[in-house]
Amino acid sequence: VATGASLIAPALAPALALSIGATAALAAMEPIRSNGTPLPAPKPDIAYLYPGEPVDIETPTPRPDVQSILPRATRSVAEMYLAQTGQTTRNEDSFELRSGEGLGKVLRRAGYAASDIAAAVDAVSGRASLRALPVGLELRIADDGFAFTTRNGRDIFAIDDPEEGWIAFSAIRPVERYLAFAQGVIDDSIYRAAGSSDIPDDALAEYIRVMGFSVDFQREVRSGDAFELLYEQAVDSITGDLVDTKLHYAGLMLSGKQLGYYRFDHDGTRVGWYDRDGQSAARTLIRTPISGARLSSSFGMRRHPISGYNKMHKGVDFAAPSGTPIIAAGSGVITKSGWLGAYGRYVSIRHNGTYSTAYAHMSRIARGITPGARVEQGQIIGYVGSSGRSTGPHLHYEILVNNRKVNPLTVSLPTGEKIPPELLAPFKKRVELVEAEVMATGSLHFAGMELLPSELASN
Repeated sequence: VATGASLIAPALAPALALSIGATAALAAMEPIRSNGTPLPAPKPDIAYLYPGEPVDIETPTPRPDVQSILPRATRSVAEMYLAQTGQTTRNEDSFELRSGEGLGKVLRRAGYAASDIAAAVDAVSGRASLRALPVGLELRIADDGFAFTTRNGRDIFAIDDPEEGWIAFSAIRPVERYLAFAQGVIDDSIYRAAGSSDIPDDALAEYIRVMGFSVDFQREVRSGDAFELLYEQAVDSITGDLVDTKLHYAGLMLSGKQLGYYRFDHDGTRVGWYDRDGQSAARTLIRTPISGARLSSSFGMRRHPISGYNKMHKGVDFAAPSGTPIIAAGSGVITKSGWLGAYGRYVSIRHNGTYSTAYAHMSRIARGITPGARVEQGQIIGYVGSSGRSTGPHLHYEILVNNRKVNPLTVSLPTGEKIPPELLAPFKKRVELVEAEVMATGSLHFAGMELLPSELASN
């Protein structure tokens, strides 16, 4: 070892000498003091050396709202013809599209000349797909124009303008919107209680979906619990048909515990549900991915209904009529889709690195639900059935945490994120508007009150 050190020492000598010299030089250095001489100015940016003139840049004009561009649809073709041309048309009648017919044949039945049929069809073809017109479609046809309603809810009008000839255009169906507040006390089922309050099916389905993140309606709801909803209905002003239902607030008094969630639109990009403090109603997974079902078998040891032996049941079963929609408990990627032995028609979803879910015994799997496909929470993935080893129509539902099957009804699920800080102020304003609407109905509003279910029932 000593010999090796002596051989290395000569090689290190120059470096050590340089290091010692540098240390001595540093020790001898004195701080530089300015004597008043100005320091050199920084080099100017070359961009400033070129001649230029200031210009005004106008930001792009925002796209106008379709509602402000298109005319309002009218009850009759005659009304629209008068509004567009200032003239009248007569002999308006209703015609139904028959099997094997196209627009031209219907117009021929209405007495149109060949030249008018060609011009009218040419005008309409730029506004609607004439090959997609369904059998049974109603057309309102007058002497100088006709109209029909498309699947997207808009009306297509075609008129023979005295100056321009045949022209076609879209028109927006006039809609009236109403706010309604409903509440009630639950006796044995929230579905029966909601039915007695005449709550629309769409509003109730959304209410169940929002509350389903936090509440198991099969196990946790008790007699005397109370619910409340604020929802909006859109009604076609021409036909009186209900065209849309939107839930704005969902409240529940659950064994004395108050739950209340408010709808908030994130600048048109997505819709979220939050409590008063801005905490999301959403959970990583929905505990019950099916509406109106009955819990028929719990998680744990049980006597198998077919084999008769005691066996661990690593999921929960929900009995429901065959064909009942099954939704994805959370957003994720399909990992399996198809037949899987005793499970029958089976779908599994990986939601993240921790959580997965599985759904078995389906009657059929929804279109597009294939391995690798991405699904969103609440999306229909299949329908209740009795495929595989099953004694009747039901959904077998599993939640896996790190590939270990756990009880879906008791597993702790993380909540969604809070509302972004920059959106908290408009959200609070939204809450105030909802509160004002509820108070305007003169109804009891319990989301912010310390009321017990018994007190609610007495009111």
